[in-house]
Amino acid sequence: MLKKELLFVPLGGAGEIGMNLSLYGCGDDWVMVDCGVTFSDDRHPGIDVFVPDVTFIKEEVKNLHGIIITHAHEDHVGGVAHLWRHLQCPVYVTPFAAGHLRRKLSEAGLLDRVPVNEVPCGGGADVGPFGFDFIPLAHSIPETQAVALKTPVGSVLHMTDWKLDPEPLLGPVTDEEALRAVGENGLIAMMCDSTNIQVDGHSGSEGPLRKSLTEIVASCQKRVVVACFASNVARLLTCVHAAHQAGRTVGLVGRSLWSMTENARRCGYLEGIPDFLPPEEIGYLPRDRALILATGSQGEPRAALSRIAADSHRDIVLEEGDTVIFSSKEIPGNERAIGRVQNQLATQGVEIITERQEFVHVSGHPARDEVAKLYEWVKPPLLVPVHGETRHLIEHVKFATEHGIPEAKMAQNGSVLRLYPGPAEIIDEVPVGRYAVDGHSLIPVDSHILRARRRMSFGGLAVATVVLDERGRLADDPEISFLGVTEDEGKEAEELLDTVTDEVIDAVEALRGGARQNDDNVREAASRAIRRVVREERGLRPVVQIHVVRV
Repeated sequence: MLKKELLFVPLGGAGEIGMNLSLYGCGDDWVMVDCGVTFSDDRHPGIDVFVPDVTFIKEEVKNLHGIIITHAHEDHVGGVAHLWRHLQCPVYVTPFAAGHLRRKLSEAGLLDRVPVNEVPCGGGADVGPFGFDFIPLAHSIPETQAVALKTPVGSVLHMTDWKLDPEPLLGPVTDEEALRAVGENGLIAMMCDSTNIQVDGHSGSEGPLRKSLTEIVASCQKRVVVACFASNVARLLTCVHAAHQAGRTVGLVGRSLWSMTENARRCGYLEGIPDFLPPEEIGYLPRDRALILATGSQGEPRAALSRIAADSHRDIVLEEGDTVIFSSKEIPGNERAIGRVQNQLATQGVEIITERQEFVHVSGHPARDEVAKLYEWVKPPLLVPVHGETRHLIEHVKFATEHGIPEAKMAQNGSVLRLYPGPAEIIDEVPVGRYAVDGHSLIPVDSHILRARRRMSFGGLAVATVVLDERGRLADDPEISFLGVTEDEGKEAEELLDTVTDEVIDAVEALRGGARQNDDNVREAASRAIRRVVREERGLRPVVQIHVVRV
C-alpha cells in the first residue's frame, strides 16, 4: 500500500443490514469502526448469531490499532466478545455502550483482558496514527455517535446509524454544528446509513409517538403487552409514561430488557423511574392495572413474546380482550416468524396493534428528506453508502448523484475502496463471509456441522450399532434408534424398527468374502438399507450414523 493511500474495506454491513464492520487503512496502519453480529433464522438450527469473517484483518492484526464502537446495538458491538481473541486491540466506546460491552465480555470470560476505553459523548481519542471525534446523533438507543475519523491524509465521516429527530426524548438531537464543521475541514468522504433510502419524507419523531401510544394504552380495557427492541430506552420511557397516565404498573419480561434497563440506570437515564416488576409479580396484578414490556417483537422463538403467544411462559398468560402492541418495525426476513406469533395471539382472542393500524413506531434510521438535509450540512465530496442491502446501496448512489454530490461510489462487503487519492476506485477484493457462533466456537457458515443440522431438521436422525465377531458374522441383531423420524412408541414405530432391522441384517449378510472385514463396507451397506426403508416407508431422508463394533 502507498503511504499516502487511504482505503475503506467493509467486512460486514455493506450489502446487508446487520453485522457492521468497517476498516480504514492508511499506509500499513488500520482502524476498525464497529464490530457487530447478525441474527440467525430457522435455516440454521442451534445458531443464534453470525459474525463477520475477519481473515483479512487477522493477517494485519499487528497493525490494527483499535476498534471504535458507534453505539450499543448488537449489529455494531455484538461481535467484539466473539472476535476479540483474533483482533487483540483496544476498544473505544461511550459509557452506555461500555456497560453493555462489559457484560458481553464477562459472559465470554474476557472482561479482564480487553482494554475498554470509555470516551464521553462528543469526546475523542487518538488510536495509533489515527484520531477521532465522536459526534452525538439521534437514534433509537442512547449515546449513538458519528465518527469523524482523522487520518494522515484527511478526515472521513462515518454515519451509521442516525436520524434527524427534533424531539428524541432521550439524549440530544443530531449535532448539526459539529457535522457542518467536519465538512468544512478537509473531508475526504462520508459513509452514510442507507436503511431507509427508499422511504420518502421523514422517519418520524419519538415526541409525537409518546402522545399516540399514551392514548392507545389509555383506551385498552385489559392487560397490555408492548413488544419493542430492548435497546430502545426512549420507547421504554414512553411506555412508562403511558402506563402512569393509565394507572398501570410496568413489568419487564425478557433477559435483554433487564440488562438494558440496568445499564440505563447506571448511566442515569432512568432517574426517577420506579423499579420494574419481574414476571412472577406482574402476573398477579389486576389485568387493567398492568403494562408488560416484552422482548420478541421480531418473532424470535426463544424470546418472551413467543413463549407468551404459545402459552408456554411460566408467569404470563394472556386472555381474550388483552392487547399486544408491536412497537417496532418488521425487519426484512422476519415476516414469517412475526406472523406465526401474531396468529397464535389472535387464536387466543388477543387484540394485535402494529404500525399498520396505529401510530406505534418510528424508525431510528433516516428517510430521504433527512439524508438530503445531511448532504446540505456536510457537503461531502465523496459519498459511500453503507448499512443497507444491495438495493439500498444502489439507490443511495443514485440519490446522492441526483442531489449534487460530486462523487458517489458503492462498496460491498470485501471491496477494497481507495478513497484517496481520488477518484474513488475499487482496487481489490478480500476474503469475506460469516461465521456462526456455535457455543464457544466459531464455525464457517458452510460447515459440515451446520449442513448436518439442516439435514436432521428436515429428515431426522437414524443411528445403528452393528456388532460383528472376528469372522465378520453378526454377533447379535443391530441396535437401531430414530430421532425425528417416527413417534417414539406405537405400532408404526415398532413396524418401522422391525423392517429396518431385518433390512440391515440382510444387507450386512449379503456382503461377500472379506468385504465384512472392512468397516467402511459394513457402514455403507447398513446406511443404504436404512435410507431406502425410511424413504419408502416415511418419505424422509434422515441423517444416518452407523457404528461398527467387533468382538
